[in-house]
Amino acid sequence: MNSKLNIQFQTPSEICKYMSSFLPDKAGNILEPTKGIGNLIKALETKGNVIAPNGDFFDMSERNFDWIVMNPPFTPMKKGYEILYKCMNMSDNIVALMPWLTIINGQKRTTDIINFGLVSITHLPRNVFKGARVQTCIMHMKKGYKGDTKFINYVYNIELTIF
Repeated sequence: MNSKLNIQFQTPSEICKYMSSFLPDKAGNILEPTKGIGNLIKALETKGNVIAPNGDFFDMSERNFDWIVMNPPFTPMKKGYEILYKCMNMSDNIVALMPWLTIINGQKRTTDIINFGLVSITHLPRNVFKGARVQTCIMHMKKGYKGDTKFINYVYNIELTIF
């Protein structure tokens, strides 16, 4: 993988702080499966015990975590989806920064996410990742959640019920 790309699209600290706000204090064991340079880990350290694999996430044996918070790679997009699906087997609580395509480009994937439990989707502005052409969102997922899904606009802090 091109390390320049890897460094270029790291999660900005203000987005990491926002993502960590979904977790309660004393959240327990938190997995960050794709740590990058560690911005997300730094934001999560006050919430609980953060675990981040040093090597390839797929070499890690599956176990349960109280929370998983992640921004998986989008190149190739398929890898990010594979990470999301593996994480859905490892925790009941997931906060994932993903491309919008995750939720709008594939009925099976959308159904899988909704059936898992989609609490909210936060729309992020395009300029969060300077130079990126991928529109992103943050999905807050809770296994078994069947309530209304909230749509949150990050810039305007507006919350709407979408379904």
